[in-house]
Amino acid sequence: MPFWTIHLVNARGQFGPRAEVIRQACAEAEQRMAAVARPLALDIVVSGGRPGGGALLVSGHCYEPGVIGLRVDLGPGHADESLHAEMLKALFHEAHHALRWEGPGYGSTLGGALVSEGLAQRFLHEMMDCPPEPFEVAVPVSTCEAYRPHALARFDDADYDHEGWFFGAAAVPNWLGYTLGKRMVDRFLAAHPHLTALRLAHADAAIFRPTLAAPF
Repeated sequence: MPFWTIHLVNARGQFGPRAEVIRQACAEAEQRMAAVARPLALDIVVSGGRPGGGALLVSGHCYEPGVIGLRVDLGPGHADESLHAEMLKALFHEAHHALRWEGPGYGSTLGGALVSEGLAQRFLHEMMDCPPEPFEVAVPVSTCEAYRPHALARFDDADYDHEGWFFGAAAVPNWLGYTLGKRMVDRFLAAHPHLTALRLAHADAAIFRPTLAAPF
């Protein structure tokens, strides 16, 4: 029995033949998730738009327990044949957020957000073999190192600027938080090879804090 309910915002038929590709990708992602984690009831809401400023074919969010939102680029410039793979990548990333919502939640601090995004992206690579996403390699190591001490100092800060850290503001480069979070989680898992992003879905963000203490 499916545990995922798909809500396609398609009353005017704007998805066309892509609607079936989207449904097939959702079914495959659910099946593959069920093979590695206990089934989780989710509402998947898929709408059309220009996600990621046009840099991504599919983007997503998981702002609350049990609900994943995806936006699919319906504009020109993206090959339809890549939609299935891009849907899977977004679904696996957001599914890890959904798993984390069943435990500590996404996180209300800078450190919590860095951990959640880093784990979600690492989980994607545990689930499928694919090149790094643009947002996980958006800035070079030198830039991550320049911001690492600031992230360490503000790790427990609940009054952090989420938009600034993750989507750029003033001198802060776009997607810095995603790249920094992924690098932090990669380093943690390299030091703990018996663990995985899946096993850490409910881990306290505090255990990752020491990972930022040494230069990248």
